[in-house]
Amino acid sequence: MAKNDVVVKLSQNKVAGSEGFGVPLVVLGMQEAAKAYVECSGVDEVIDAGYSADSAVYKQCEKLFMQNNPPARVGVCTGTGKISETLRLLSGQDIRQVIPVFGEEGDDTPKELASYIETTEDKMLFLRFSDVAQLEAVGPLNRTVGIVYAGEDEGVEGAVAGATAGLTIGSFTYKNILIKGITPDALTDGQISAIHKKYGIAIVKKAGDIVTSEGTVLSGEYADVIDSQDYIIHNIAYQSQKLLNTSPKLSFDNVGISQLEGVVTNVLSEAFSMGIIAQTEDKTPDYETMFATREECSAGDRAKRTYNGGRFRFSLAGAIHYATINGVIEV
Repeated sequence: MAKNDVVVKLSQNKVAGSEGFGVPLVVLGMQEAAKAYVECSGVDEVIDAGYSADSAVYKQCEKLFMQNNPPARVGVCTGTGKISETLRLLSGQDIRQVIPVFGEEGDDTPKELASYIETTEDKMLFLRFSDVAQLEAVGPLNRTVGIVYAGEDEGVEGAVAGATAGLTIGSFTYKNILIKGITPDALTDGQISAIHKKYGIAIVKKAGDIVTSEGTVLSGEYADVIDSQDYIIHNIAYQSQKLLNTSPKLSFDNVGISQLEGVVTNVLSEAFSMGIIAQTEDKTPDYETMFATREECSAGDRAKRTYNGGRFRFSLAGAIHYATINGVIEV
């Protein structure tokens, strides 16, 4: 896939205080025979793709499609090499959530695969760990959701991915997501706290519902923040490239610059409507664009036909994960 002509860079300035995004992929590594990438809209199609009902790939897909808001389709693929090698071969596909089924000797370790996913700009990895020690060994990473689950049910990674992949970015966090088909672990508050301290997620029962206990990736960042950042970067880059593709000439003057700024404004406006971007005190979207005029750009940049004057900022809406509500009894 050719690289876009527009590069979008987003830095995070931390301050105190059922349209999905991409396609989930269940991928199996280190097999004698490969199975080509195919997208399935249900478990019957997974069987048609060559995966039996007792296979690990099928069981992940079964849990994925079982959830309340599953994505419209899921990719399945089998490679003869490491999972990371298969993912590189699939770079042209719109893959977002990666659910690995590790093969035999020679496949990636969870840490190796997580380290590879960290180098991508558009993927999230869902890994299951039987205990906190296994999770801790992988290390602090921004693109890995670590699910600590010691139960006997297979497909917990698919369940968590399936419960979130079909939702609109900005409309949810990964905490307290309803999970179907997984028996929750019987964990004490201390055990749950230990998992959270290492930025893992447990499957627990609260108020009669089976839910995820938290919503972080292994770095401690919230997974919905990574989704939101990726969504905005992807869409600004995509829409800017579309502008270049459909413009016989995007002039290096204030008219052309205004068109480029308009693309960014439209994406940020959409992100606000989706719940990604916060609202200010006066109820306006908390974002702004700052694009340099032609006169403010260097002669060297104009000669190279490279515009480097585009900037934007926004505040994430965030979410409430915990609350204390104080009451008073009057006697």
